[in-house]
Amino acid sequence: MTGMTYKNRPRRRRARVATALALTALTALTSTTGCTAMQDDGLDYTPQKMAVKDAKDLVRRQSSVILDASGLRYETSNGSPDVSPCEKVEHGYRVKHFWKAYGPSREVLSAALQRLHEELPKRGWKVYRFEKANSKAQQTQLDVEDMKLHHTVTVEEDFVSRDPAASKWEKAGRDGLFITVDSPCYVDPEYKTGDQ
Repeated sequence: MTGMTYKNRPRRRRARVATALALTALTALTSTTGCTAMQDDGLDYTPQKMAVKDAKDLVRRQSSVILDASGLRYETSNGSPDVSPCEKVEHGYRVKHFWKAYGPSREVLSAALQRLHEELPKRGWKVYRFEKANSKAQQTQLDVEDMKLHHTVTVEEDFVSRDPAASKWEKAGRDGLFITVDSPCYVDPEYKTGDQ
């Protein structure tokens, strides 16, 4: 994948993050798997050939890198990577992994996010964003890309609302860091839309 250009990555990354969050909400509401995103896959690079199983394993390893760099040693959710098609690429697919890391307090979680911001560039990741998210909660968000493997990751504080006017749904759950790992598009001649 040497020599590829990713000049439009931050803009497309934001669109994929929004899609990823929508898919996560839909999955939670419907309790189904295998949803696919309708994306404009006008790629500015040639997808690498890789078996779906190997791409899933690679995404799991990237999730482990994120957890290790965060320094968190607490509970995590156990979501599995999902596969979705690259809409305009024959036998093209990408792998997404949504999961959450928990901690004993908001302070520990915020410190872990700061640690990721500082540590990941030392490991070959480029930071595109580290600021308050464009959301009602205004929680801090980090967007990074592995410059060798071109996985992109979004890590966002996911804190339960303390607003007295918040709904029961907004006050439910546990404080944590919500992590989205997204692979570039790969090609596997054996892959067909709907495969997981």
